[in-house]
Amino acid sequence: MTYRAMHTALKVLTALIVTVGVFHSCSKDDASGSLSFPSSTLYFDAEGQTQTIAFSADNIGSITVSSTPSGWTAEADLSTLRMKVTAPAADEPGAERQGTIKLVGYVNGGKSVSADLFVAIAGSRDLASEQSNCYILSRPDTYYTFNALVRGEGREPLATASVEVIWQTAKNLIRYLELDGQGRASFFVGSGDGGALTEGNALVGAYDADGRLIWSWHLWVTDYDPSTQSQTYANGLTFMTRNLGAGANDNATREQILASYGLYYQWGRREPFVGPYAYDCASGKDADMYNGNNSRTYLSYVESSAETGTEAYALANPMSFILGVEESGFDWLYAAHSDDLWGGTAKTAADPCPKGWRVPDGDAFAGLTIADDLAAGVEAYRQSYGWHLTDGVVTAFYLGAGRRSALLGGIQNINTNEVPKPWVGCYWTSGTGSAALTSSGMYFTLDTEDALRSEMRPRTDFQRANGLQILPIPAALVFGMTVAVARG
Repeated sequence: MTYRAMHTALKVLTALIVTVGVFHSCSKDDASGSLSFPSSTLYFDAEGQTQTIAFSADNIGSITVSSTPSGWTAEADLSTLRMKVTAPAADEPGAERQGTIKLVGYVNGGKSVSADLFVAIAGSRDLASEQSNCYILSRPDTYYTFNALVRGEGREPLATASVEVIWQTAKNLIRYLELDGQGRASFFVGSGDGGALTEGNALVGAYDADGRLIWSWHLWVTDYDPSTQSQTYANGLTFMTRNLGAGANDNATREQILASYGLYYQWGRREPFVGPYAYDCASGKDADMYNGNNSRTYLSYVESSAETGTEAYALANPMSFILGVEESGFDWLYAAHSDDLWGGTAKTAADPCPKGWRVPDGDAFAGLTIADDLAAGVEAYRQSYGWHLTDGVVTAFYLGAGRRSALLGGIQNINTNEVPKPWVGCYWTSGTGSAALTSSGMYFTLDTEDALRSEMRPRTDFQRANGLQILPIPAALVFGMTVAVARG
């Protein structure tokens, strides 16, 4: 055989081997398969209840339920593509109220795929009637829904294609967030030890078909009910008894102090920012934050500019604290300044408070003075972390929570002696300040050299890029007469 003939034969043989290899790689025995549920969750109203859920299976030869929570039963039928699930009976010992069922499918050739289904005996709560930029979630082990196709309390439509947890202050605080076929965001709020509610905050975002963030909602997980725990002063003005986003209003322990900070807001922005990591703000570190996959996430700090200092940028970047610069007048808005974002006596579209509540009026804190005995000296109040303020009839405790700096973004909490202790209180109002591009807030401080020089000012000018606390007031008389109760 000539060299040319041998070379030709070798090329034919090589091509044949490659062709056989290609056909083998696509053989049915090694083909992939898929198995899925239309939703990752299935909720039950009561013990012992049975429900059936459909599933999809492609190129699956057989299936099996490989695991269930204790006390639950599940039977899957490949011929009907249905799985029957039964919750445990009320008196079944050791039964779990929630957990995950794993369905395993075997592909022709022996490979396997699986699909998980979270099941829970849970209450349900539809928040459609409480449409707002902020929702209070107070029930543990509850399946919540709200309308994700409209903005806040307005009815401006949203082209929502998906929803995601942007940040949350505890892992699994908000679980199994989904967008259902009716445009409702649905999610599960579980419980901690002993069935108690795990308190915290989360921000949930709506995204369009191109993956762009088009709106966000604050979820305040708390056992606090402002409709029954509100504070009314002698002049008839009512306040919540907790800062917006707080888990307490107390200075009895370090844990209670830390829980009482709540969230921080730049004036006119809906988007909240977390409080400090430590109760005394000693490290300057922010509280821990996690995304929907329970991975750590962090705030960013960007200077206001023609690009970043806009409402559109703030909406699309809720984890960006927009620093004030001289060119912006130390407002987070660079050019299109507005006194109306929270201004006036009516609730605005940018108001961050729950349904029926709003940012206080500019004169809301007028008439309040420090109730504590300043003559007792500095040492008597050094560890109090706030003042009791009074109108002469009703007294309430206000935490000294400092502020997020308009220039740096981090939490600053220094008193008149520049000691890094939480002894400055800063609370936004909806009023404008006396200087251009400022807004008014209530301010108090402890003078650590002379307690008698400590002060409380109902109205102080703050640059709008600062991040301050909010103590909401009713947007309307939704609760009728409110009983005055002292706090602290």
